[in-house]
Amino acid sequence: MPSVRRTFLILLWIVLLAAPAALPGQMIRKEGELVLHAFTLRNRPAAEAIQLVFPLLTQRGTVELQPATNTLVIRDTAAALSRIIPALQGYDHPSRPLSLEIQIVRAMRSPVSGAPVQSDLPEPLTAKLHALLPYDVYQGQAQARLSSREGEAVTYALGGEYEVSFRLGTIVEGQRVRLSSFRILRRTEERRAGTALIHTNLILPLGQTTCFVLARTEESREALMVVLTLRRPGQRSAKQPKP
Repeated sequence: MPSVRRTFLILLWIVLLAAPAALPGQMIRKEGELVLHAFTLRNRPAAEAIQLVFPLLTQRGTVELQPATNTLVIRDTAAALSRIIPALQGYDHPSRPLSLEIQIVRAMRSPVSGAPVQSDLPEPLTAKLHALLPYDVYQGQAQARLSSREGEAVTYALGGEYEVSFRLGTIVEGQRVRLSSFRILRRTEERRAGTALIHTNLILPLGQTTCFVLARTEESREALMVVLTLRRPGQRSAKQPKP
């Protein structure tokens, strides 16, 4: 009997040794338990990063901004944080240079049916715009290439009649950039304060050309086209305009 008891005690000791032991201060979290994480940004505004965090939160997740320390306090599951933290790490980098090419084009339909296309724009751009909406006449009104950096606010006068303003966001996933409060004003002698032609937030893909058409209807005889191409320095445009 003593030998049996001794064997039992030895087996029990082996089982205890095999059980995982928690390290001092280590907590075993249950699946779905909410975890608190504070992320301090060093290069980018934490307030702008909230827009990046929100889509990644679960229904129970929350995010709090602490402006004094440029910190986001995030409370969510460990699985959600495993997606949010890498996204913030990729977002929080030194601002990079960007170049925005903007062109304002007046497009008109000829009263003569079947009239040849007339344009003072480069032929490739004329062909791309004509493929979007088949106008007969394309006249360049103003154009500029604006050099800026992520996070900067830009205001620029185009040709004396137009003014463009916006704030550049950061490059997201290496492919697109948000332009906050993008606005184009048109000034006339009657309205020196200007009339807003466009006032919206935009998401522009890098290296692609995007075109906005301002007209009453698709059948209007005249329209104003705003052509935008956002690039990194040295990057070339490869795709046709998106309507």
